[in-house]
Amino acid sequence: MRAHYEWQVREEDQVMCLTSKGQVIGGILPIREANLEVKDALEEIEEGVFRWSRTFVNQAEVARTCRLSMDFGTAYEPEYYMIPAVSYNGNEWGRGLEPKGLSKNGQPWTFAWHRTSVPGATYSEGNGWSIALFGESPRDMKGFSCSLEQVTGQAIHRLLWPEEEAPFTYSYRDTYSEAYRGTLHLSPGGTFEATAYLVVEHYERPRVSWRRMLDLAWRLHDKPLKQGMDAQRIWELSIDYARNGLWHIDGEFSGFTIGRTWKEGEWQQVRHYEIGWCGQNASLANSFLSDYLRSGNQDSLGRGLAVLDQWVEHGRLNNGLIHCHYDYLLHKRGEPEVQDACNLGTAALNLFEAEQLAAKCGVNRPSYREAALGICDFVVSVQAPEGRIGKSWRNDGTLADPEGTVGCFLVPPLVKAYELTGEAAYLEAAESGYRFYMNELLDNGYSTAGALDTSCIDKESAIPLLKSGLCLFKATANQTYLTWAEHAAWYLATWQWHHTVRYDKASELGRLEYDTFGGTSVSTQHHHIDPFALSFVEDWLTLAELTNNPTWRERAKAVWANAIIGISDGDTMIMGKQRPAGSQDEGYFHTRWGHDAFDVSQWLVAWPTAFRLELLRHLQEDMTLFPKDV
Repeated sequence: MRAHYEWQVREEDQVMCLTSKGQVIGGILPIREANLEVKDALEEIEEGVFRWSRTFVNQAEVARTCRLSMDFGTAYEPEYYMIPAVSYNGNEWGRGLEPKGLSKNGQPWTFAWHRTSVPGATYSEGNGWSIALFGESPRDMKGFSCSLEQVTGQAIHRLLWPEEEAPFTYSYRDTYSEAYRGTLHLSPGGTFEATAYLVVEHYERPRVSWRRMLDLAWRLHDKPLKQGMDAQRIWELSIDYARNGLWHIDGEFSGFTIGRTWKEGEWQQVRHYEIGWCGQNASLANSFLSDYLRSGNQDSLGRGLAVLDQWVEHGRLNNGLIHCHYDYLLHKRGEPEVQDACNLGTAALNLFEAEQLAAKCGVNRPSYREAALGICDFVVSVQAPEGRIGKSWRNDGTLADPEGTVGCFLVPPLVKAYELTGEAAYLEAAESGYRFYMNELLDNGYSTAGALDTSCIDKESAIPLLKSGLCLFKATANQTYLTWAEHAAWYLATWQWHHTVRYDKASELGRLEYDTFGGTSVSTQHHHIDPFALSFVEDWLTLAELTNNPTWRERAKAVWANAIIGISDGDTMIMGKQRPAGSQDEGYFHTRWGHDAFDVSQWLVAWPTAFRLELLRHLQEDMTLFPKDV
């Protein structure tokens, strides 16, 4: 049934109230400032979506320095709120020092439009109604900010001009710098025009109506994607970087280092060896097997098998666990060590795949499957009755950390184990674990602890929620799993940039012609964009087919277009340094982050290379995502 909305001025306070069937949902708060005229225009462009245009006129006879705003106050106490990619219900979960709550020292937090994944977006819900407010991305760096203020009985959604970040600027992990405040001047008789979008929705299920805001923002800002390298060239460059930039022989071990960093005038390897997460040795090894199948290159076959053979032969523990970091078998023997769900889940899935790839290469490696099943057997043995799996374990199998959605990384390999063996215990454990972790997202409105170098609300921990739902739907045909997978996909979309920030040419991102559109940021504790969404592009494509919703394919293509920016062709110069062929920065500082805002991380980590190769090897029969002109 179509909702009917009306705007009415409340005489006692001149608030322009938004009502539905006589119920007040909220209202536009008036500005009472001498010699400043404010004119509003409202247009309902679709049901529950209003384009709100405001004109400010300086009626004074002198120029004035202005702080202008568009404020909407709700008629409910907020029960849940979100500033996408910045704050999820106040960021109370975790041990980090990122912005907590809606204020600091009694002052509301204000965040720049480039810090949020939807420009200047704020969302709140309560008493069956939800409100979202966001602005238009400016054509230069003279932008605006947002804040969400909670006062007695209501939430105030606010857009602010000029741009400010206060009372402090969150400028690095757990680190703050002084507030940023821009300036805006209006000459006598001068005007300033601003446009915002107000999204209102009546809901029955809590913590889902923010999807409407994301859908609208995507449609408003969607645009043709820039031309990039073709897929074959990206494959070649990525293999080149892994072979010539990451490979290292360290005593008994031959494999891929975790990355390269600038030190003493050159790009030096950081010689840590990780099976998943940042190091991605197992996935890179599989891509080298795939490269052999593509090219017949014996060197690729030898390197891929060497990594997998060494890890399976020397890295397994008697209880089924596997060393996530080979360092502990080389230089750190006897040091305290834990094995984590993110690495273990990645290892198991890649080992299952490795057995199949090796067979295609003419090599019999049943030990790969045995190692993967060992991980799955361990999970079944330690899973709690309510379905919780855990985050990490000591080598003796005792639980080191039970917390975080990150435990769901072990659900997809359980489903794969069931598919390969038919043993019901694997499926039962997978379903129990998925229900537990998915209910956390549904109940809390966020997922946690996937980024292993932080303790906070993040993007990465929701990736297995999407993957698990899809593989369980495939295994069981239970429609609930597909519904949950799509909800996880929507949550992941809160971290995806729906707009382009047009950086000054003097900044590094400006010189790089970096486009934020389609990229995803890391977590509430780490405010920078990275290409980690490559790891779920395949899942968004699958979701598009299963739900008949083309938005997921559009979003997947936007991820790819963003994620290939900055791949070096061997001659690429960034920050005055020539980049090794195939390398790429981990982080793009889309906001005021790091030592210099709008810069790059200068950390040429392994995982972007691994994820590009993994996606290309999985989708080699469906190259429609990767034409040169995407």
